[in-house]
Amino acid sequence: MTLLGKSFTALILILSAVFMVLALAVNASHRNWRDVVLTGVNGQPGLKSQIEAISRENEQLTIQKERSQSSLDREQAARRTALAALQTQLDQLKSDLQQSEASVQKLTAQVQELTQIDLSRAQELERLTADNSSLRQKVRDEQQSRDSLFTQTLELTDQMNKLRGFKQQLEERNAQLMSQVTRFEEVVASKGIDINAPLDGAPPMRNGKILEIDRPRRLTLVSIGYDEGLREGHFLEVTRNGRYIGKMKIRKTEPDRAVAEILEDYSEGIMQENDRVDTTLD
Repeated sequence: MTLLGKSFTALILILSAVFMVLALAVNASHRNWRDVVLTGVNGQPGLKSQIEAISRENEQLTIQKERSQSSLDREQAARRTALAALQTQLDQLKSDLQQSEASVQKLTAQVQELTQIDLSRAQELERLTADNSSLRQKVRDEQQSRDSLFTQTLELTDQMNKLRGFKQQLEERNAQLMSQVTRFEEVVASKGIDINAPLDGAPPMRNGKILEIDRPRRLTLVSIGYDEGLREGHFLEVTRNGRYIGKMKIRKTEPDRAVAEILEDYSEGIMQENDRVDTTLD
């Protein structure tokens, strides 16, 4: 029950109590109730008039109550409608909030992922920056090396040009010398001169071995001859395993053999086949 209904109910109870009090008062006063009811006493309106006035007031109050109740019903209906609309809005807001929370969680995950990606990219950028610095240093070093190589190339090119000129001179000189050598060979060949023969008459440093020994005639056959530069009159030293045996003198030469005479004055042992012979000793 609303406050207005309670007010009207209380008012009716009060009026009922008033009527009861009036009835008791009339019953106790032994007055002329007709006059009291119809005309009133002491200038007061009669009870009938008062009752009619109260009835009219009660009717007005009832009408006002009904109007108030109707207004209250309309207001309650409007409020219920508004509450329903608000509930709908609230449900929609809750749904929107859940979606927003889901979006926030998704965005938070994306932000964390992007943060990790950004961190990785920052680390990669630092690494690339360090690599770039290293590459720049390498480029500078390579440029310096290239400049140094270019300078060396210029120097070597200059030297090469000089060497080419010197080579050309040498080639020209070599051609001249070759022409002279050819001429000398022709002259030597025409004169029968051995170009391998020593200029001072000494035998060249050669070694061989004793092939045969003719002891009665004190002659030996050795494995080196005219082609090795031996000539008649040259001397050979004879050794065996590093021990000196004796000395021989060339009597006859062939291209790959020679006949030598054993010199008894220098003998320190008996010569044997395969003993080593040298044109000179160290």
